Amino acid sequence: DYRNESGSVLFQVQRFEPKTFKQRRPVGSGWEYKVKGVRQVPYRLPELVKSALSERVFIVEGEKDADRLAALGLVATCCAGGAGKWRDSHSEHFKDRSVVLIPDNDNAGRDHVHKVAKSLKDIAQYIRDLDLPGMPDKGDVSDWLDAGGTRAKIVALHQTPPSKAHDTAHQHDCEKKPSKTQLQL
Repeated sequence: DYRNESGSVLFQVQRFEPKTFKQRRPVGSGWEYKVKGVRQVPYRLPELVKSALSERVFIVEGEKDADRLAALGLVATCCAGGAGKWRDSHSEHFKDRSVVLIPDNDNAGRDHVHKVAKSLKDIAQYIRDLDLPGMPDKGDVSDWLDAGGTRAKIVALHQTPPSKAHDTAHQHDCEKKPSKTQLQL
């Protein structure tokens, strides 16, 4: 469910096997498989707006990954539709936030992180991309967690200064200096 700030459902993303997705919105007592004109918001928005500004927000590529990080006690979100679907209107919810972007390990994931970082440039307090070590080709944060990744490892990784090759500030010219409160998780 994609919910507004107060928790009301705006729309849903359904996943089917084989891996396909459909979006629908509530209409009366049923559902309509059209979301044109429906306000698009980041996933898990009520949790995001209730979290302290000092908490890092992790932006990933899909709902499954956001849910996995949230289950670890982290503030996590994504946008509907996955890579390349970030809208500038999503960024308003990240004003003065400290954001960690975790791409899927493919070109679409890296392009997505670049697009999100660019959109957050003048809004977020701090932006950092985080390439997880040992992630398989086309892997995501859920794959990394399944292979032994932990909350403690993510915290340690995002608090380690990035190398120049993976430095969001260097690549996107958008990192701002965090205050002491922004460095807390």
